[in-house]
Amino acid sequence: MSSTAIRQQIIQSLANLSDEQLLQIRELIDQNFLLQIKPKSEEEIQQLIKSLQGKYAHAPNSSEDFAQQKQAEIDWEESNR
Repeated sequence: MSSTAIRQQIIQSLANLSDEQLLQIRELIDQNFLLQIKPKSEEEIQQLIKSLQGKYAHAPNSSEDFAQQKQAEIDWEESNR
């Protein structure tokens, strides 16, 4: 069975549950799965971010970085007039 089919089965099963049952499942997931993958240190957080960036890891990721890059381009253009 493909992961897409499994996801679809889970979604269909969840649609039939009460709010209380959904809350219990959410707590179960939080306790047993999400806490295991939460980064524990700043270094782990940075490693997670880098792994998620993938092919765009080299790209600046803040508006400050973008503004600095643009200012550098403006300065270069003005010096070459």
